[in-house]
Amino acid sequence: MNYIATIGEREIKVTVEEVGVARYVVTGDGKGHLVDAHQVQDSVWSILYGTNSFEVDVQRRGDEYEVLIDGDCYKFTLMNEQLKALSRAGGKAAAGKALVTSPMPGKVVKLLVAEGEEVKSDQGVIVVEAMKMENELKAAVAGKVKEIFVKEGEVVESGAKLLLVE
Repeated sequence: MNYIATIGEREIKVTVEEVGVARYVVTGDGKGHLVDAHQVQDSVWSILYGTNSFEVDVQRRGDEYEVLIDGDCYKFTLMNEQLKALSRAGGKAAAGKALVTSPMPGKVVKLLVAEGEEVKSDQGVIVVEAMKMENELKAAVAGKVKEIFVKEGEVVESGAKLLLVE
């Protein structure tokens, strides 16, 4: 999955590829890194990188993250490329329609809306679990939920259509 990490004014393209159970190749600034990541508690992860082991506390608020590693706090935003493009465009989608798609392979954990329901722009509409993290996906436009393409518990691929707001 491709992401854009924003640290201060700097944007970095980050790619995360699952290569085994809890094993990922994380590429940033053109450099790939093999990482083992296991969730120990709600926000605490055990990370193995090379011969180094870290306990990492990850606090997430929407697209904003605070990561505490060995007493150092790192703050950044992380968005998939589609959401970043929408945010650059002021969160507007063409012709008042917004198709919500899965940013990565995962499992639909919860539908936060029903067909026919009115939603606001930036309102959470569906939760997809990927890489043991729950991701609340939001409507890019205000409107009515026209169609829901998935059910809770369903496994989806990256780019899968989840729901349509018009």
